[in-house]
Amino acid sequence: MTGFDPFFLDRNIGQSNPSGVVALALDNLEFEQGNINVHIETVLIPVRFSDFDQGLIEKIVDAYVATDKIDMLITVSMGREQFDLERFPALNRSAKAPDNQNFYTGASKQNPQPPKLNGKPLEGAQFVEFSLPAKAMMQVKGPWQINDNHQVATVSDTDISPTTLSELDGKVSVAGSGGGYLSNEISYRSIRAMQLANKSIPIGHIHTPKINEYNAEQMAQLVEQTKQMILAAIRADNQHASNPQ
Repeated sequence: MTGFDPFFLDRNIGQSNPSGVVALALDNLEFEQGNINVHIETVLIPVRFSDFDQGLIEKIVDAYVATDKIDMLITVSMGREQFDLERFPALNRSAKAPDNQNFYTGASKQNPQPPKLNGKPLEGAQFVEFSLPAKAMMQVKGPWQINDNHQVATVSDTDISPTTLSELDGKVSVAGSGGGYLSNEISYRSIRAMQLANKSIPIGHIHTPKINEYNAEQMAQLVEQTKQMILAAIRADNQHASNPQ
């Protein structure tokens, strides 16, 4: 599981990032789930375009794939008012916001741009689809609602919610379900890397509710609900593996 550093600290020095807190809280957690042993490993990702353009995400995914011991990959970042499971990540960047080095890509909704990989534009489908067991994860109870978010934007459609990936065939991406910033991009690049490695494990992105200042009670609730969502995903995947029909 991945989380992100806080960002925009130059605008709000007290800004927290719950995805980073979740990653720190769950790192190296071990427990039994049904008839399997679960071990969670996490990594914190810097909010820097340069790291993504240099292939940081691909290197991390490829390293785990090479061990052939990874069973699920979940990327996490801070999002909107509720929990969102981001169904359709997109190739292109479109957010005008800078990164933690105050670097602007020049991308916008009017001028979506593909990210780079080792100096060249990243090549891939305009949209991909996540494979986390969304229905099971949405059953988790907690302070926040959990949504299966299908909303995307394309050059021809500023706001659509396709039911299937095939509905996006031939369309140029502006924003994925997770937006047009690094939250969307980490999910897209992870899924793309997994596809290139011919792996079909559950993979996808969780957007946590957004927060401003750190609040211990609120954060404990957020960490617990995220943990329960992950447990629900593990149970569902284990059940599917036992009964693939």
